[in-house]
Amino acid sequence: MIGVVIHLEDRWNYAQSDRDIEIMQMFHESAKGLNVDLFIVIDKTTEGMVYKLPVDIKCEVYKTLDEALQNYPDYTKLYFEHTNAISAGIEHISLDELIHPKDNILYIFGGDEKGLNFSDIKLGKNDKIISILISRYILWTIVAMTIALYDRYIKLSKE
Repeated sequence: MIGVVIHLEDRWNYAQSDRDIEIMQMFHESAKGLNVDLFIVIDKTTEGMVYKLPVDIKCEVYKTLDEALQNYPDYTKLYFEHTNAISAGIEHISLDELIHPKDNILYIFGGDEKGLNFSDIKLGKNDKIISILISRYILWTIVAMTIALYDRYIKLSKE
């Protein structure tokens, strides 16, 4: 199973509007189009997510990343962030270097505003932190997800 984990932040629920629904639909359709089987949302909003997750892909919602990861102890976890957001001393590889596992993997992305807190992450034997090189300081989560999944698609289709 190939899974994606995204963090939903308060700024997305500013008015619980149609715009929020459109954003979540973009995540869902991008993930589905790039062969994702599992879509996990870490709901960090105060009012709760307004988007109703579709039934054509397995979807789960959790309040914390730790809670979600407890259900997938044997999966390889790949944590993605743009290069500028990874502090010195944090061991990571670039997306170019990544060899994507074929199955039982979670692609994990932080929120647009806060990213991932690497000091709280305990990496397992096969887990990795992956940097996506960009020239801007901000890398929107949906863009990072699409880049990582497309990289997977291209690299595995060459095998």
